[in-house]
Amino acid sequence: MTVFIAHAEADRPAAEALEKFLERRGLFVELETGERGFRPVQGADIVVALWSKDTTFSPYRLLFEKRTMEAWADEQLVMIKLDHAFAPVGLRDLTAIDASFEQQRDIAWAAVAKTAQDVRVRPAPAPQMEERTRAAPPRPRAFPAPKKAATGWLSLIFGLMLALVVGAGVYAAFVLGYLDASALPAPRAYQPWLPIVAAAAAFVLVGFVAIGALPRRRSRSVGAEAPAASGGESGESLFVSYSHADNLAVVPVVEAVQAQGRSVWIDNKGINGGDSWAGEIVRAIKGAKGVVVMCSKHAFESDHVKREVYLADRYKKPMVPVFIEAAQPPEDFEYFFAGVQWLELHKTVGLPTWSDDDQTLAKALKAV
Repeated sequence: MTVFIAHAEADRPAAEALEKFLERRGLFVELETGERGFRPVQGADIVVALWSKDTTFSPYRLLFEKRTMEAWADEQLVMIKLDHAFAPVGLRDLTAIDASFEQQRDIAWAAVAKTAQDVRVRPAPAPQMEERTRAAPPRPRAFPAPKKAATGWLSLIFGLMLALVVGAGVYAAFVLGYLDASALPAPRAYQPWLPIVAAAAAFVLVGFVAIGALPRRRSRSVGAEAPAASGGESGESLFVSYSHADNLAVVPVVEAVQAQGRSVWIDNKGINGGDSWAGEIVRAIKGAKGVVVMCSKHAFESDHVKREVYLADRYKKPMVPVFIEAAQPPEDFEYFFAGVQWLELHKTVGLPTWSDDDQTLAKALKAV
């Protein structure tokens, strides 16, 4: 395994100190600043990102951010803060080791060494099959998978057969004399009909239980899976990236997309913490057909939205930036939106309402 230490040129003394510390523990270390690019990271490697005010003003800052988010997405990142400077959007909420006090940096270096040792003894991940077909996206977490119709009908048939057997058994018991109809609290004039009544009651009771197993039709809700678009690929959804502060403006747009027959994956609960967020969102974006970015001032300040846009670019997913308010994208977002047609939805419709007659969004989604 290799430990890649990514750092700004001004932070080379700290990077070299960490390098010596790790090499004394038998680890192979490489320093990198981004000046000559970054080497590919293998499954057993880790990336140690040293962040400081000098990293923020490095000429290779965007490449450095990309390196850091790539390692985070692959769960190979160890982030270290050399001072109290703010990290850029997309990295602010990630767990970082505090190495701001130079006199106590050996403690931080020891934490890095322990992480590297844990990675070394960790079993190698199973090799992934070549992606010949697009993986089906995960279903939204808030909604359980629907029962299959075949299962419900089989339950009904089985229940009706069981009712017939029970009813025939009760009838035979009366006919053969195993049950005494005269002992029942009913007028003797109706005793000849008691076996038939008992069989019918058993049939109806078990039949109702079986009918209850049939699947129910669910109402559509934000985050639920809508039917596949006509002529589209079934099972492929659109991933909606947005800031939860814009929920009132985003909900009607998502409902309009679903009304057009498009399947949508949207995090409508909120996933707390940058680290626990990685696995699920990575899988959702990898399985999505495209990514719709709900652009606003809040979105451009969101760590989650920044990482989702990065992942969409990494996995080469078509992106549709939908501006729900007038907002100028920062430099890093403009980099990802380069060559992509923007949709300024706030100029064509009145949010948070939506007009079904307006086909502006439908035309923009044809790209995905």
